[in-house]
Amino acid sequence: MDKPAATIAAIKDYNSMRNVINITPQEIKELYDRMISPRAAKLTGLPRVRNPRSGEEALAESLDKLDVLQERYRQAIEYMGWFEPAWGALTDEEQHILREFYMTGNQRSGAASRLQCELNYSERQIERLRSKALSRLSLMLFGK
Repeated sequence: MDKPAATIAAIKDYNSMRNVINITPQEIKELYDRMISPRAAKLTGLPRVRNPRSGEEALAESLDKLDVLQERYRQAIEYMGWFEPAWGALTDEEQHILREFYMTGNQRSGAASRLQCELNYSERQIERLRSKALSRLSLMLFGK
């Protein structure tokens, strides 16, 4: 297993997992509301084709969506329970450097130069700090 690459992937997943945790409960609630609320017929002026199993099909589809949402939420909670303690053990500077390199949308694009200006370090020193922080996080996540 390539631990540094796996660590970088875990860092990049952080924001999406946080979004899953923030958004999914509301999506589940809305899905439950749609499942229990009767729907009014849509008036289109066209003759209706009656599908006697449409209610069953809609309920089965909603239950499938519910299973997917609940599994996605469970995985996000599990990920956070694994990742956040290791992330929290890093110093603020290490977190800032890794966030700048791997969590921003423009992945590494100009991260070193932005950090040089912010922290007044040389590019070589920034790279050394990035490497050290990545190694520490990798060790905490995956062990030796």
